[in-house]
Amino acid sequence: STPLYSSAASDVYKRQAFYQQMWKTIGESGRWQGEIWNRRKNGEVFPEWVSISAVADEVGGGSPRNYIAIYTDISERKASEERVRHLAQYDFLTDLPNRALFADRLKQAIGAAQRDGSRLALMFIDLDHFKTINDSLGHNVGDMLLREVAQRLASVIRVSDTVSRQGGDEFLVLAPRIESPNDAARIAQKLTESIAEPFHLEGRKLVVTPSIGIALFPDDGTDMGNLIRNADAAMYHAKQHGRNAYQFFTADMNARAMERLAMETNLRHAIEDRQLVLYYQPQVSLASGAIVAVEALIRWNHPELGLVLPARFIPVAEETGQVTNIGEWVLRTATAQIMNWQSRGMPRVPVAVNLSALQFKQGRLHDQVADALAAVGLEPRYLQLEMTESVLMTEGEATAATMAALRAMEIEFAIDDFGTGYSSLSYLKHFPVRRLKIDQSFVHEMTRDANSGAIVEAIIALGRVLGMSVVAEGVETAEQLQVLRDYGCDDVQGYFVRRPASAAEIMSLCASGAFAHVRRPTA
Repeated sequence: STPLYSSAASDVYKRQAFYQQMWKTIGESGRWQGEIWNRRKNGEVFPEWVSISAVADEVGGGSPRNYIAIYTDISERKASEERVRHLAQYDFLTDLPNRALFADRLKQAIGAAQRDGSRLALMFIDLDHFKTINDSLGHNVGDMLLREVAQRLASVIRVSDTVSRQGGDEFLVLAPRIESPNDAARIAQKLTESIAEPFHLEGRKLVVTPSIGIALFPDDGTDMGNLIRNADAAMYHAKQHGRNAYQFFTADMNARAMERLAMETNLRHAIEDRQLVLYYQPQVSLASGAIVAVEALIRWNHPELGLVLPARFIPVAEETGQVTNIGEWVLRTATAQIMNWQSRGMPRVPVAVNLSALQFKQGRLHDQVADALAAVGLEPRYLQLEMTESVLMTEGEATAATMAALRAMEIEFAIDDFGTGYSSLSYLKHFPVRRLKIDQSFVHEMTRDANSGAIVEAIIALGRVLGMSVVAEGVETAEQLQVLRDYGCDDVQGYFVRRPASAAEIMSLCASGAFAHVRRPTA
C-alpha cells in the first residue's frame, strides 16, 4: 500500500514510485488492484481497496479510452484484523504481551545479545499471598488487583523492557542490554517498591508484595527455556527467604530445581509403588496422661532419598495437584489402621488426618470420607479431620457446607497451626470446629519470648470460652510442658511426649503400657 500522506521527501518519492508502477501494470495488463491510503473530506486518512480496469477504444486501435475504478473502504476490516492480532498477542485481562509475544521478543533479544556480546536479565515475578486475597475477597477483586499490578509494572520498566503476564499471578520481565547484575538489581528493586505500595480497590486497602527471581544471559542460560526455568527457581528461593524480595539464580539453586523436578516425577508413582507410609503421633491429656487422639503423619519412603518428610514433598504435591490422590490414600489407610488397632484390642481413640485446600475444592471430600469409613466399617466418631485456617477461607460457603455434612456424621474438626493464618476469627462461629492446635512456633518460643507466651495463653483462654479443646504442638522440653500446665492447656503433642512411630510400634508401645502417663516435668 502507499505510505500515509506526508510531506517528507522520502514519502513523496515512495508515492511517486508506487503510482508509476501502478500505471505501468495497467498499461501492460489493462487492470490493477491493490490497497491504497486515501483522505476523507474531513482530513482523516483511511485504507481503501481499489480495482482499476482500462476500457479500450475500438475505433482508436485498442488504446485506452477510459478507466473504471472501484473503491472499497476497508477501515472496518483493517480494524477487525488488528483486534484479532491484538487478541492473539496480548493478555485479555491485563493487556500485557502474552506468552507467545513475550517468547518472540525474548528470542530476538537473545539473538541480539549473542551478536553484540551484551547481557540481558529475565525476571520471574510471583505475587505473595495473592491466593489468600483471591479466595477470601473473590475472583473479581483478584482480577482488579492483577490489572493494577500490571499497570504498575509497565509504568516502572524501561522503554526497551517488556513485561508479560504468564498466567495467574505470574509475570515475566525482559530487560535487554544491561551492563551488570547491578542494573538488574536496580530494576527489580523498583518493581518491588512499586508493587508493595497499597492498592485501593472497592473501598478496600490491599497490600501485596512480590517475590522476584532473576536469571542473567549468558551467565545462567543461553536459551529461552533455561533462562525461564532458572528465573523461576530463583523466585522460589526468594519465597523461601521471606518473600517481598528478589534473588539471583545460582548453580546451587539449579541443583535444587533439578531435585524438585525429579521429586515431582517420582511422586506420581509413589502411591502405586507403595512408597508412602503413615506414622502416628499421640496427643496426650495433661490432666489424665491418657492418649486422647493419634495424628496420622505421612512419610515418603523414597527409593534413593530414604524417608522423606512431608515438608519436602507436600508443597510439590499441592502445586501439581497430586495432593488430592495422596489425601484420599491417607484417608483409606488411616481408617483401615484404626479398625486394625481396634480389632487387636487397642484403646479406642480417634485418629486425626490432615486435609488440604485442594481436597475441599475438588468437591468429593464428603464421598471420599464416607467411602473410606464404609469400606472398613469404622464409626465416624473415631476419625478427626485437621485443616489450617487458610483452608477454611478457601471457597468459604462450599467448605462450610462440606464440613456441616461431615459433622452430621459425628466427625470432629480441628484447626491446625492455629494463630498463623491471615483470616478473621469470625470464622470460628461459622464452622463446626471443636479443637484448636497451637502452632509449634509459638510453643517453641513461649519460654523465651513474652509475646509468644501471651499468644499461647490467649489461644488457650479463647478455646475455653468457645468450648473447644486446645492442643499444643511441638512440645520438646519439660519447661514447655510445665508452662502449658500452668496455662491450663488441655492436651499436648510433641517429641517430649512421643516421637511419631509406625503402626506396629504404636501397637507394641500400647501393649507394653508405655503410654499410660505423659512424661512429668523434672524437678
